[in-house]
Amino acid sequence: MKIALINPSVPRSLKKENLGLAYLSATLQADGHQARIIDEIAGQNVEDHLDDFRPDIVGISFMTMYALRAYELAERIKKERGLTVVMGGAHPTAMPEEAIQYGDCVIRGEAEWTFPKAVTSGKLEGIVDIEVPPDLDSLPEPRRDQLDLDLYASAGEEIAGFSYRTLGIITSRGCPFECNYCINSKRETKLRFHSPERVVHEIKYLVDRHHIESIAFYDELMATDIDRFRAICEAMIENGLDRLKWECQIHARRIRPDVLQLMKRAGCVQITIGFESGSERMLERMVKHASVEDNMRAARLIHEAGLRVRGCFIIGTPGETPEDIELTRKFIRDAKIDFASIHYLTPYPGTALFDEFADQIREAGITWDKFTAGDPDTFNCNPAMSPEQQKRLFLKLSARQAFRNYTWPEMVKRAIRNPRHAFHVVSNMI
Repeated sequence: MKIALINPSVPRSLKKENLGLAYLSATLQADGHQARIIDEIAGQNVEDHLDDFRPDIVGISFMTMYALRAYELAERIKKERGLTVVMGGAHPTAMPEEAIQYGDCVIRGEAEWTFPKAVTSGKLEGIVDIEVPPDLDSLPEPRRDQLDLDLYASAGEEIAGFSYRTLGIITSRGCPFECNYCINSKRETKLRFHSPERVVHEIKYLVDRHHIESIAFYDELMATDIDRFRAICEAMIENGLDRLKWECQIHARRIRPDVLQLMKRAGCVQITIGFESGSERMLERMVKHASVEDNMRAARLIHEAGLRVRGCFIIGTPGETPEDIELTRKFIRDAKIDFASIHYLTPYPGTALFDEFADQIREAGITWDKFTAGDPDTFNCNPAMSPEQQKRLFLKLSARQAFRNYTWPEMVKRAIRNPRHAFHVVSNMI
């Protein structure tokens, strides 16, 4: 069978390679099928590629912000071409009853084992729950050759404030925590890992074939298994991969001085932590499993190791007040966060937070394209402030951090590339 795998695009698409489709393409081909990725984000025209490839089946994988475009594509493909359309990814997994209205089949969760079997059996209908790969090394290497890696390598800024030639790798799946705004809060899949040997092999491929200067670890969290993480760092040093600059995300309570020193030797220059708030009350509301003291300690230890700290913060948690936001501003200052990313609380489908507000979201008529984590016009989950007041405080903190995050020369370059965004940032500072 011939299967086209579509990565849909919207105006504010994330410029990050879709390794999920690359894994799926590899497993389909390992089962004897032909698969081709059609990547709208890379500028590929869906109709042209469908005409050229002439698939039997079309798969569309998407997150919530891409749902409207995905449904538009699915309806058109079914109507004009009469092809079987299979939906997958984060949004169909969370909203299968909605997604099935636009396609023939919805595969929930990780599809690498389930989708090829369904294609082979011809049972592509209804809502299908997944069979989780217990050993990630049993999966074939992702078909990165089907992605425009030159585009993605030059588009990212994984190490905040710098533009290295960067590509990503997934070394594990799952998360042991249950933050209520994250889709992992309701997933039942266990943590699973690639071996250090497999990780190093894939990094070498990216160095040799695509000449990367930096590696991005796309794991939900690294260092969930400290011994394995040590082995990866040591293997990178032994294989000369310590010349790469890299960053990863770690939970604040997993920060250890000895591991930080090993990470630095292995090439790490920055660690991202989801601090989220400087308010103890808000951290408890988010089910963060970390206190302000834990977060402050983590930032201090990272700096003492000579590494940069990238902090992620959320505005709009239910019950948050202007005083809580001021505590967040002070935390950013006192913890000496090198690069702060400010996000607007977005109740994504599939999270505990969405379940809490599902009825109000439907009544408000918020469309899925607003679910971007950066759009203050998304549904307001916080009755403690008016939407207007919260939006103003969000934009004020975001703009302030934008001016802290970048040097003036870098800001000038960005303003030239995107003058509308620059005007928006400056106007909200006033």
